[in-house]
Amino acid sequence: MSGLQGYPIFQSGMFRASRKRTIPERPRTHLATRPPNLRYQMGGCGIAGCISIQGDRISGEGIMRMLTTMSERENGLGAGYACYGLFPDRRDEFCIQVLFDNEESKCLVEEFLKEHADVRKDERVFTKKVQSLAPPYPLVWRYFIKPADKREWRGNSSLSEEDYVVKLVMHINKSIDGAFCVSSGKDMAVFKGNGYSYEISEFYDIRRYSGQLWISHSRFPTNSPGWWGGAHPIGILDWAVCHNGEITSYGVNKKLVEMAGYECTLLTDTEVIAYMWDLLVRKHELPIPAAAFAMAPWHHSEISRMDPESRLLANALRLTYKEAFLNGPFSIIVGRREPEITMIALADRKKLRPLIVGDSPDHKMVFAASEECAIRSIDAQAETWTPNAGSPMIAQVGKGVIRAGIEPPFLGVVR
Repeated sequence: MSGLQGYPIFQSGMFRASRKRTIPERPRTHLATRPPNLRYQMGGCGIAGCISIQGDRISGEGIMRMLTTMSERENGLGAGYACYGLFPDRRDEFCIQVLFDNEESKCLVEEFLKEHADVRKDERVFTKKVQSLAPPYPLVWRYFIKPADKREWRGNSSLSEEDYVVKLVMHINKSIDGAFCVSSGKDMAVFKGNGYSYEISEFYDIRRYSGQLWISHSRFPTNSPGWWGGAHPIGILDWAVCHNGEITSYGVNKKLVEMAGYECTLLTDTEVIAYMWDLLVRKHELPIPAAAFAMAPWHHSEISRMDPESRLLANALRLTYKEAFLNGPFSIIVGRREPEITMIALADRKKLRPLIVGDSPDHKMVFAASEECAIRSIDAQAETWTPNAGSPMIAQVGKGVIRAGIEPPFLGVVR
């Protein structure tokens, strides 16, 4: 049975009266539009990622094989892929990739983007019918943009290009019916939807793409419907996050990112994780190991046994970023493009969700996945290890494995 067969077709009801620009009311399935009464979801998932240390291009065939190998971790309600190093000829432009319910919503987004940015190029994202994936399908389009020189948003004229793009994305996702922006970074894009991992890879023909870093996710939710926009990876700017687990601190984490100006429209814990990486590393300029510690801090009894300098930093992070603490079981793979293409793999501080990483014998490729079989499916000779609980593995193009995830918390200052 396909990822959509056997599930009810959710109807949207009336549009919100508070939205100023809407399209005529019509029944529709939930592609770019969030299902009504969507609630926080739990479940186990499969995650996989691979990065070329030398910057060579990796075909989508490899990441597809990694993810589909873990088929027992999915039930057809969502899967997706994110690729970095995808648009080398347009690497200095933001790629806004959007799911649309229909042409009307597409026109509204294009009108909005033309008012607030210089749209250098737009194109339809290649998709094809999949025999096992029941329609309807969303219309998927991408826009390569440069933010306007005069960047003013609701009276604020001092926004950076990145902060301005965040505002554009939040507006599309919150205020334009029938549209959902799935990625907005430079030289990268997200391909995701409501289906099994092999169906989504076929729908977008993932084999046609190649890049220096891939991350991927297959979803096994237990208590909520799947929808195209809610599948992983979830991204903002050049950040993309694939997540297995559930964050019981979602409420307080959501308040933290909302106070910093992010709009949470997905009602999922993964969304706040993505925004938190952007907030802590890009905006607050924390090194990646320090940001990871803020999200998965050591217990106070463990901090008391640190050397004096590390203990001072650990206590400061716990106090300053207490709302960033991700409570609950999780393992995540994070992709990042700036300043160099980077893959981060992190498990919660009690290691309640599986995570394994690997290095190819020639040290040209680094892998991360929920299960070792995913790594062995493309490199049977890879050297594998399990990172410590709450300690990030960090691999970067041109530098290799900067942190294996078995070091003390603050070893290796990574920007």
